[in-house]
Amino acid sequence: MNFLGVDVAGVDAEAFFRTARNLYPFLALGWLLVSIRVRRPWFLVLGVLLACGYVFLATHWPLQSLYGLLTSNDRVGNLALVQVVAAGNSPIRTAQAGQLHFEPFWGLLVAVSSGFDPDRVLVLYPFFPLVMMWGFALALYAGLRPDPRDPNPTDLAWSPWERALAAAFALLLSSAPFEYAGTYRVPWAMTFLLKPNHALGFVLAPLVMAAFARIRGWQGRLAVGFLLHLLGWVFVIHMAFFATGLVLFAASAIFEGRVERKRDVTDALSVIGVNVAVVSPYLVMLLVGYPFLHGNPRAMIPPFSPHLLEASLKHGAIFGLGVWGAIVAWRRGDRLGRVFVTQLAAGYLIWAGFLLMSLIQLAKERDEIYYWIRFFTAAAAGLGAWDLVSRVARTLPLEPARRAALVLALAVPWSLPYWWDPLTMDSYIPGSLQPVPERLRAPTAFIRESTDRRAIFAGDSEYARFVSALGARRVSRADNLIQTSDHLARFELERRLVADADPAAALALAKQQGVTHLLVTPRLLALHQDAWAAQGQRAPLRRADLEARGHLSRLYVWSGAGGDFVAIYKVGAS
Repeated sequence: MNFLGVDVAGVDAEAFFRTARNLYPFLALGWLLVSIRVRRPWFLVLGVLLACGYVFLATHWPLQSLYGLLTSNDRVGNLALVQVVAAGNSPIRTAQAGQLHFEPFWGLLVAVSSGFDPDRVLVLYPFFPLVMMWGFALALYAGLRPDPRDPNPTDLAWSPWERALAAAFALLLSSAPFEYAGTYRVPWAMTFLLKPNHALGFVLAPLVMAAFARIRGWQGRLAVGFLLHLLGWVFVIHMAFFATGLVLFAASAIFEGRVERKRDVTDALSVIGVNVAVVSPYLVMLLVGYPFLHGNPRAMIPPFSPHLLEASLKHGAIFGLGVWGAIVAWRRGDRLGRVFVTQLAAGYLIWAGFLLMSLIQLAKERDEIYYWIRFFTAAAAGLGAWDLVSRVARTLPLEPARRAALVLALAVPWSLPYWWDPLTMDSYIPGSLQPVPERLRAPTAFIRESTDRRAIFAGDSEYARFVSALGARRVSRADNLIQTSDHLARFELERRLVADADPAAALALAKQQGVTHLLVTPRLLALHQDAWAAQGQRAPLRRADLEARGHLSRLYVWSGAGGDFVAIYKVGAS
């Protein structure tokens, strides 16, 4: 069954994807021809939403499991983080019991959307990428609307046609077919499909831009500061990007000697200050819970990497159009244009700064700033394309509807639905064509339906990913999440529960850590075989050896081929 409950076991995925690609240009050009007769910008925006829906549906239709669930730790992780909240646990804690959450807003949002029902989360979750795509397109279209109080409005600046092109370029032309084989893979898939929790930051960013551009006095500064704080709860990295853009906005006003520079500086510093004041407990929480200021050799840019070219000339025509669109927006001189451009410039500044951060092994989250650059450069490219076609319209009788349709018609061969080949370009797709195996589905269904929602599971840390993602229960350790500060103590509890001859000590430690259940697999027994042998045991550690010590109560066992099994125990004698 696919995400709509349709049996797609017999679907030839390769043929299906190929047909979808071949059909798209005819649908797109047909829509553009109709748009010339309708002559309404909203009709183009509706076309963008439908194009997003088309490529989303084409990608997901043959899938028999949630996209990336069986192949991506990121996907399993962000599902696990929301499932435990939907089960009634704190949104500021991760799926690992007691660990502070890096992105708390998403879990709460999804939990509320599902009515705090983990079963309903599994039904709704495939649709969140589409909701985020639509949200980003609409946020750009609405967020780039000119301020009606602008004292110097122009007829062409931020017209609805221009904003429709910005939304179309950002969603459909921000990715390129060659990227699937590069260091930073297709932004559309890596953001919207894989991490809708991060994509929500892109939905909010244009709205924060618009709100900042419209600030009038201290009431507005406080409101935008709180809005920026909300962006921080959604994804703190996007908040940092945005704050950098506001610093550039203020600095540019001083550098240019603008008449309104005092107001611009006050607005930027006030918004950042309010945001920091409100979000400071969260920032302290991150410093305590996540050692992100610790260097790591993996957080270095390889010496052979064309780092500066990755985010610029590699984008081809979109980069050139984006630069031109930024120049056009800046020359308008209005606050919205300057806010938009400085946000884009902040992305490139941070990207260049990674060269220095790499020297101290702190060039982390490079993919996130890469996607920020890609989406907003593409939006700027929409502004640049509109400006160029408007210049042509001065010599040719092209009304706005025809101009926009011409630009998008020329863009069809480069747009995502035309070249997107999921089987080739997305390593998470092949695994998602298979249904969730019984080994994962049946035990986690038992966990979700038959254990207390506040239960905490110790055991196989690899399987623990699915205890949270599908079973909606917290775990002691999970391989796909950042280690907790007391991970050694948690591992020691696991060892004692499995291989210690003294059950009393194991039970005391389990009570101290709040662990209520143990999940056992052959992998877990093999992991602790040496500890078992160190106690003079010559025979291999078996499940029966755990049960014989009387400190565990067996609740459920799934048995598979080749001696595979998943056993669930209640910690403590029955």
